[in-house]
Amino acid sequence: MRLIAFLFFLGWLPLQASAYDTLVIHSYHKGMRWTDGIQAGLESVVNTQGVSLHVNYMDSKRYQSPAYLNELLDIYRTKLLREKYRAIVATDDNALWLINQLSDEVGETPVILAGINDYHPHKHRRLKNVIGILDQTDAAANISLALSVQPDLQTIYVLADNTVTGRALWKGVREFLDVNFLNLEVVRIQDGSFEEILAQSENLSPRSAILFLSYFQDSQGHYKNSGEFLEQLTGRAAAPVYASYKYMLNHGVVGGVMVGGYDKGRQIGKMLVKLLDGKVTRFPTFIRSNGKEIFNYPEVARWGLEIDNNETLIINQPQSWFHRYQNEIRVLTVALSVMGGVIALLVMVIRRLRKGEQRLQQSRALFEGVFDQSFQFIGIFDKAGMLVSGNLALHELVGRSVVKYDRPLWRWYCWSPEAALKLSRAVTQACSQPVRMEIDIQSQEDGCRVLDIVIKRLPAGESGEVQLLLEARDVTARHQMEEKLREREASYRLLYEQQPVMLLTVDRQSRIQSVNQFAADLLGYSKRDLLGHKIANFYEGDEPVPQRYISSALDNVGQRVWRRQLRYCCEDGRTVWIRETIRQAQNRQLLVVGEDITSTRELEEQLAYQACHDYLTDLYNRNHFEQSLEKALAEAREHQAQHAMLYIDLDQFKIINDTAGHEAGDEALKQVAMLLKGITPAGAVLSRLGGDEFAVILTDCQLVEAVAFGREILHLLEESEFYWQTARFSFSASIGLRMIDETAGSTQQVHAQADTACYAAKDEGRNRLHVYHPDDEELRRRELEMECVNLIRKALSEQRLELYAQPISPLGVNSQGQHYEVLVRIRNDDGEMISPGLFMPAAERYNLAHRIDRYVVSAVIGWLESHPEAVASLDMCAINLSGQSIGDRDFVHFLQDKIRHSLIPAHKLCLEITETAAIGNMSEAIRSFTLLKELGCRISLDDFGSGLSSFGYLKRMPVDIIKIDGMFVRDIADDEVDFAMVKAINDLAKKMGKQTVAEFVENEAILARLGELGVDYAQGYLFGRPQPLSQLVAQLSQREEVV
Repeated sequence: MRLIAFLFFLGWLPLQASAYDTLVIHSYHKGMRWTDGIQAGLESVVNTQGVSLHVNYMDSKRYQSPAYLNELLDIYRTKLLREKYRAIVATDDNALWLINQLSDEVGETPVILAGINDYHPHKHRRLKNVIGILDQTDAAANISLALSVQPDLQTIYVLADNTVTGRALWKGVREFLDVNFLNLEVVRIQDGSFEEILAQSENLSPRSAILFLSYFQDSQGHYKNSGEFLEQLTGRAAAPVYASYKYMLNHGVVGGVMVGGYDKGRQIGKMLVKLLDGKVTRFPTFIRSNGKEIFNYPEVARWGLEIDNNETLIINQPQSWFHRYQNEIRVLTVALSVMGGVIALLVMVIRRLRKGEQRLQQSRALFEGVFDQSFQFIGIFDKAGMLVSGNLALHELVGRSVVKYDRPLWRWYCWSPEAALKLSRAVTQACSQPVRMEIDIQSQEDGCRVLDIVIKRLPAGESGEVQLLLEARDVTARHQMEEKLREREASYRLLYEQQPVMLLTVDRQSRIQSVNQFAADLLGYSKRDLLGHKIANFYEGDEPVPQRYISSALDNVGQRVWRRQLRYCCEDGRTVWIRETIRQAQNRQLLVVGEDITSTRELEEQLAYQACHDYLTDLYNRNHFEQSLEKALAEAREHQAQHAMLYIDLDQFKIINDTAGHEAGDEALKQVAMLLKGITPAGAVLSRLGGDEFAVILTDCQLVEAVAFGREILHLLEESEFYWQTARFSFSASIGLRMIDETAGSTQQVHAQADTACYAAKDEGRNRLHVYHPDDEELRRRELEMECVNLIRKALSEQRLELYAQPISPLGVNSQGQHYEVLVRIRNDDGEMISPGLFMPAAERYNLAHRIDRYVVSAVIGWLESHPEAVASLDMCAINLSGQSIGDRDFVHFLQDKIRHSLIPAHKLCLEITETAAIGNMSEAIRSFTLLKELGCRISLDDFGSGLSSFGYLKRMPVDIIKIDGMFVRDIADDEVDFAMVKAINDLAKKMGKQTVAEFVENEAILARLGELGVDYAQGYLFGRPQPLSQLVAQLSQREEVV
């Protein structure tokens, strides 16, 4: 019947892979201690690893007939054909026999073996992938153990039935006896009923022992559980019983080399997990499972056995009183601890209750205090609105005379009719749900106030009466603030609308979300026409929308404001320039502020035009000309292009301004500009540089073409006439031509060279053209002068003029103190000294001499004031002045003021001017000399004698010293004519009461002849070369100390 049921179950199996990972086949039935132990150990490992098991029991201990086993073969063959498993576990011999017979159905599925008796590889010869656990706890090991604990053992009886297991175990014993010779009789008991075997065991000799291997079925076919049979056997046997399985110790077995089913199951589980994880790759693979010597202490004591092996495990040994009752002691300890804890807890609870009562009293007192001291208005009312209790703040708010306990709240005299009606409804509603509202109240002290009132039901008390809690806050200040905010918002809205700039907000799609009225008025649209439209719809041109512009202009990570200028289209077709200021607003919107800059842009365009055009002639101005010249130079250098620059200076144009006035001069310049513009080629740059100066840049021009164009200009101007009122004027010009090619330097150099060529044309007689050539000596001289002019200006701005001095020596004159003439020197950028003979003519030519004189006068007086010891030893300090300075009344006033406010005695200063300069402007020289002599200064006339006509003017000039020109002095030792000239000048000066100074005294012969003539002072290289002023003064002071 059981077989039919099992076959019916197999019919329900699906024809597909099993839902289980592993098939487990036990040889014995469920309930057998050995089998159950293996299964429990196996599950304790695999259940934590997520491995599913399909467990089957063959029950071959109780049913061992061939027919039964063949039926099992058919059943499992069908099962393995229908189901697929990742692994199969077979325990004990019959399960191995079954799987080996089903090798074709098993195929490549790995098989784990355990509990195999008398193992030999031929037992699994048909299987392909086999691993397992081999036991070492065979019967032979227990025979050896019995001999070790029973030295006088003579006979051992082995219980091994005729089952497969029994036969296999007995075979192991026989093999052991065949190999090992023992002085021991081994008798197998395999036949007989259970009772016959028990009766036989009662008559055994004391020198004998019983080894229980397997006896579950007697010769009569009766089955008995091994535990039950062992308990009967150990109770009646006259000799100790040994066994191989741990669970048998609980049934009276004395001990043995044992293995436990649970331990073996855990070993199987670990091996199964490794197999399923792919960690087992070699087949076959077996591990050894060694048994352990275990003895049961009561049975050992019963039979008087001695156990000497320290590694032997002895169980159920008698324990001390403490160990015997340790569980009871633990329970008692825990109980006492729990009772102590309960007592402590009760004490704590009682203390807490007392503290709670105290805190409750304190809380009640605190509540009453807070209730009365609270700044909120609190009252407790019944459901009819009658006041039960109110705090002090409530009474003070409405007034004690107004608070009534005999009428509802809304009938107090502090409410308006509307407020009373709202309170009445609120009290009724608050019985079911909290109510919050704001109402006005007439306060006794502050008049009308606004209260924020909350009315809610209190929890029911012992009496069960309904009570309501009223809490009110004075929100008058908040209401007033809200009113101010509303007014301010209205003001802001008005300000927003009337702000004189465009204010727009745009969303992420660049659609206008808000716009002020000014923007609508400026563009001529209504707000409705603007809102919702993309802002780009109102741009003139393809300007990026604000979001795209911001993303492309993120140069600075911290930038928060972006600005740009663009044009908007108005509704009437006009365009206006708007300066947009963009910044991030809330909700990822952008705020766009637009300022109308149309007039500003027009002004900028006008200014931009004026920046590069001359306001009078509408030609290009100097700034634009310089830029064009720089561009032409770059093309000449980089592309070997050739251009030409013509510098045009109108001749005698000052006559028009002086004769007809500046208005006429302006009209004349306009006419000249118009004439020049009419003949200037396309692509050429015509500019007015300033005053009556013009310039032209001819691009891609040869020298012949440039000369021809220049002559055309001269001819055109010469043929043209200018009429102003009744006056008629003619034009002419001087033109300097500089080719712009590989020889050209900087723009300044080209400009200066063209200017130099123009001045050369003027020097040649005007109304002509002069071409600049690099090897032109005259132009080179003028260039040097121009370089000197630039050097002078730079030296003046950087204060790089240096003061030098040359000593003046008295000749027979009783004069104490130092005498020297101050000279000025300039160093160029290379540190080389520039000769005064080079830079002074350039300074006078370009009106810079008076600036040099100002610098020298200031520097000399400043140096002397800072060196009072030099002033004390000074008799005369001569300072050279140019003719321009003496003729400049501003300079003379400056000089007077400088001397007048100086700490230097005026008589120690001698101001020198050349004879030529003095005679050239006689009246101004006499006037200036007179003013300076009034201050006490001495006046010296330098280079006297260079013109004999000067003798006639000498008596008119208020001078103190005559400096005889060196051209007469240097040759007086050999030339009698020069000697006579020097003698005549000296004698004339003496008769007029003036002192004389001889220049260019270079040797003793000259000095001797001067001594013969009675000249007062001598100056020249004989006495010392020019050197820095400070060094000369120090040198002269040192000489005085030596003397």
